[in-house]
Amino acid sequence: MALKIGVLIKNVPDTNTRIQLKGDAIDESDIKYVINPYDEFAIEEAIRTKELWTKAGETVEIVGICLGPTQAAKSLRDAFAVGVDRGIHIVDNQKQAIDPKGISAGLAKACATENFHLIFAGKQAVDTDAHCVAVMVAERLKMSHVAVASKCTFEGTATVQVERDIEGGVREIYKVKLPALITANKGLNKMRLASLPGIRAASKKEIKEVPLEGNIKPSFKIANWNLPPERGKVKMIEGEPAQQAAELVRLLHEEAKVV
Repeated sequence: MALKIGVLIKNVPDTNTRIQLKGDAIDESDIKYVINPYDEFAIEEAIRTKELWTKAGETVEIVGICLGPTQAAKSLRDAFAVGVDRGIHIVDNQKQAIDPKGISAGLAKACATENFHLIFAGKQAVDTDAHCVAVMVAERLKMSHVAVASKCTFEGTATVQVERDIEGGVREIYKVKLPALITANKGLNKMRLASLPGIRAASKKEIKEVPLEGNIKPSFKIANWNLPPERGKVKMIEGEPAQQAAELVRLLHEEAKVV
C-alpha cells in the first residue's frame, strides 16, 4: 500500500507587497500572492522524505491541501512544480475572514479522507500569524504532533526524531511514532527551485476541488483596517560625543518631553 504524505499549503500576500487601503478594505488589485514561506519548508521536507522512503522501496505520494478562494489554486500548482503529486483545494470564496477554528475544521475534514501517514505544515502563516491552525488539525485528527521543527530524522517509516529550538539556545528532541503532524520552522531546509520539466508537468497534475462545507461563521469580525502611522522625521545631531549627548538630552526634555 502506498504511503501518503500531506502538506498544508496557504496562499498568502508576498511579504514584499506594499499594502494599500481602498475605503474600509484592503485594495487587492496589486497584491502578489505566493506560497506561505513557512509552508515552503514543509513542502521541501515532504519531498525529501518521499525521496528517502522511495529509496527504501516504498511507494509514496505527496498530496497538497489548500483552503482559500479560487485563485489560491496557484500555490498548489507552484508546489506541483517542485514535486508535490496532486492537490485538494477546499474552495472558500466567502468575503468574511474565517478564524483558525473554522480553517482547521475544513482542513482536518479533507485530511481525514486521505488517511495520511505523515503531514507537514508551516509553523505559521505570515499574513495572520495565528500559529495554531496546523496543531488544531492534528488534534482534530487525534494525531501526534511536534511544532516548530528544525530537524527531522526518520527511522524507517514507523518513527521520526524531531528537533526543535526553544528559548535560551536549548534544543528539545522528540521521538514520535507515525502517523504524526510536524510543523516546519525556518532553518529546517530551503525549498528547491522548480525545474522546467517540473513546471510543465505541474499543469497536468490533478487538483480536486471540494467546497468548504457548511457556512462556517467566524467568531470575530474585523471592524476596520488602519495603516501604521508614518514615522516622524529623523533629526541628526552634529558635534562631538559630549555635545551630541547634551543636545539629545535637551531635545528629549524640551521637544519630545519624555524626560
